[in-house]
Amino acid sequence: MPTLGADRGLWEAALTQSDGATMFRSRPVFASRVAVAAVVIAMSVTPLAVTVAASAAPFTTPVARTFTGDYSGGNFAQWPSVQNKSYNGPGTGYVPTYSASIVPDATYGQAARFEVRSGDAPSFGEGERSEVAAGNDTGGFEGQARWYRFATKFDSTFPQNHASLGWGLTNQWHQDVSIGSPPVGWYVSQRNGYWSLVVNKQSLPGADLETLSIFDTPLDVGSWHDVKMQINWSASDATGWIKLWLNGVRQTFVNGADTYFVRTLIPGTATVYYKEGYYREQMQPTGVVFHAGFRCATDEGAL
Repeated sequence: MPTLGADRGLWEAALTQSDGATMFRSRPVFASRVAVAAVVIAMSVTPLAVTVAASAAPFTTPVARTFTGDYSGGNFAQWPSVQNKSYNGPGTGYVPTYSASIVPDATYGQAARFEVRSGDAPSFGEGERSEVAAGNDTGGFEGQARWYRFATKFDSTFPQNHASLGWGLTNQWHQDVSIGSPPVGWYVSQRNGYWSLVVNKQSLPGADLETLSIFDTPLDVGSWHDVKMQINWSASDATGWIKLWLNGVRQTFVNGADTYFVRTLIPGTATVYYKEGYYREQMQPTGVVFHAGFRCATDEGAL
């Protein structure tokens, strides 16, 4: 599997204090300031990625919603970054094109439509893509559990033989450096006609150990997949774990358990940030994916 971390820096985040709580804010930077290290000892920048110094205090939040990206405003303003062939910047400044637009939806009110055509590769990284990205408030530091809720739907024209065509993913929690594949993500390239929850185990960013496809479900084009997850973020296989509900039903994983223990962070990194859309290897077919309702919280009741 290729390295999926070819993002280049247009954003950095800084720790601020507001009402006594640790917050993150983003601001643009120049690509020449990007720095990547296998073992993180200082802040380095990728789009929406923050590598926090080893001495930094963990991100702490009272029981609450930490991020909402449900497109309810009819635009991309909730998302700190939009990335596609013609744009790489804040959602507040994005003017919709075929690559990413907002459409009405009978189930969720508003949904984002992401389209990737052959050749839709941005200048800053490998692969063809149309995505949005959030910040570190959609991840967790070592030992922190977070709840997630989102919905994904594949257009009726979406290629059913994606595994034969090449790699592709629709949702991911990307590590806070630009090296390596995301530790946790939803892929369309593990089995033809299926959407798969995948863990990319690494000993350090980019040092692959094993790719685990821990849950598969048919693409079921034209229908929403309503997903709820709880993830305990850890670089330890004994401490990290994932729980999953699909369309309101608790799921079991390929090992028969309803809680899958595995490292969910990459050793040498501090946290992750969430991205959704459609990101893939260069290929001919056009692919359209819809997303709606994303939110992240420290407690299930805050979703």
